[in-house]
Amino acid sequence: MATAAFLGAMFAIFQMVRPEGGAAVTSSEATATPTAEKSSKKKSTKKKSTKPKPLTASQKRAREKAVDAVREQGDTTLRAADYDPRARLRVLIGRPVGDATGGYSAYFFTKDGFLGKDAQFRSTKVEVAKQGKATITLRYGVYKDGDKAGSPSGTKRVRFRLDGSSMTALDTVPDADSRFQRASN
Repeated sequence: MATAAFLGAMFAIFQMVRPEGGAAVTSSEATATPTAEKSSKKKSTKKKSTKPKPLTASQKRAREKAVDAVREQGDTTLRAADYDPRARLRVLIGRPVGDATGGYSAYFFTKDGFLGKDAQFRSTKVEVAKQGKATITLRYGVYKDGDKAGSPSGTKRVRFRLDGSSMTALDTVPDADSRFQRASN
């Protein structure tokens, strides 16, 4: 009796899964190659590290040479980490040694060395907003009516791009009067 129930269940299962038309499954059909289906497996959820790879010894030397070039201009650098030796266009922000209110300048470099400054005159506030391989965006402090000297309330972003061996400002750099006002000590 148990055998009969088992055989009945097997027959019912066969009826549900058998191919259309009721034909029996042959051994060649049973071993047919499966069609390509998208895998429902999830990709690895392992998070990528956001920490950049450490600099190599030659990259550290290149950064030190850039810092030395800024010092030769009479300035000290604010953040050596702004200099990205992996990029084609690199930047350091500097200010006059011993003069915290003397304004800031951006110094641009390539792998071959010093390329130039962002502007002839200094800015009260300038910082690196974004860096790419051949483009750098600086954020300038811009004075509006009523701002105290040394405290610009506006900002303007200016993109600089490396074109071959020269650097081009893609946006207009604010004029010197709107970028710099010396704060009294």
